[in-house]
Amino acid sequence: MRDLGAMNPVPYPTQAANSIAWIAYSYVIVPTNKSGSALLFWCNEIGFLMGIFFSLSLYGLARTKTRDRILAQMLFYALIIPLIGAVGLLSELSQNQLKLMWGFTANGILLLYYAAPLSTIVSVVKTKSAKSINLPLACAQCVNGLLWLGYGLAVSDLFIWIPNAVGACTGALLIFLLFIYRSRRRGVGERPGDGGDAGNVLDRGKEHDGKRVEDIEAVEDGEGGEDAERWSEEERGGDEGRERR
Repeated sequence: MRDLGAMNPVPYPTQAANSIAWIAYSYVIVPTNKSGSALLFWCNEIGFLMGIFFSLSLYGLARTKTRDRILAQMLFYALIIPLIGAVGLLSELSQNQLKLMWGFTANGILLLYYAAPLSTIVSVVKTKSAKSINLPLACAQCVNGLLWLGYGLAVSDLFIWIPNAVGACTGALLIFLLFIYRSRRRGVGERPGDGGDAGNVLDRGKEHDGKRVEDIEAVEDGEGGEDAERWSEEERGGDEGRERR
């Protein structure tokens, strides 16, 4: 059964696209900052490979609707980034103009990447549950933003330090929300099964309902095999028995 649970797949295709845009930016700053160009290139080459790996891994585990969403993101970035490069090439822009073009492009995608984990923020606040926030990703975003913020300030590059300052703040916000709502869940002090037999009955009911939902989704996706068919037969048999009674 494919299931991502509460994991948000949005950031990972954006991570790959963001890295490609910064690689392009690293090419155009070679004449003025060769060592900085090399640093940007290799860091973002690794980021690109990781973004592709995570995207493909999540694609393999996702359901049909989520797969379509991941595919749409990747196709969008695969279309827009080469088009921007073509505009720069055909317009015969100067080195400084190319730097501005790719700087704004990289900044725009970077801000989308940093905002991607916030796409579930409304749900987190409404449900008071932070299960859709990925702690390692939030921590990595905060640390990554702080490191690039420091580097951008050191080399006086606005295109680097401004968006990464935003990224560090959004990462810190995610971590804050995660611990706020996680501590509230722990503060309830209830565990599945508390309350004797009544709790056990409720737990079994939840497991049964969960199984039924998974089987229904498997049938809708054309998956599930023998388990889904057996569930369907058992359900039909139960309905017939209720009708006879």
